[in-house]
Amino acid sequence: MKRRCVKCGTDWEIKGPVSFREECPECAAFVHTCVNCLRYDATNRGCCSPTTEPVRDPSEMNFCEEFEYGPGGSGETPAKGAAPARSAAKPPEKPLTPDEARRRFEDLFQDPKK
Repeated sequence: MKRRCVKCGTDWEIKGPVSFREECPECAAFVHTCVNCLRYDATNRGCCSPTTEPVRDPSEMNFCEEFEYGPGGSGETPAKGAAPARSAAKPPEKPLTPDEARRRFEDLFQDPKK
């Protein structure tokens, strides 16, 4: 089964179940995480299974016995020629200057009729 790292986008092949401490061969990110699980609901940032305990950070390693690698995170490999997931991310904005932040804040309370 093809595996894909949610942090760096590297694809690799693994046979058998995912161990608790399995890591991406490229960036050493843990694979046994909620975001890589079949039961992970990205909308609610949590597990769909009613029998699991909530975790502090769904992108960090956990010891969930119900983990099953799947498309909940990055289980599906994109079509050939598709750009990696990380390139689709929006680049971070530059920090605002204090004057620009103040102007944006004040614009929120402007009367639209003026």
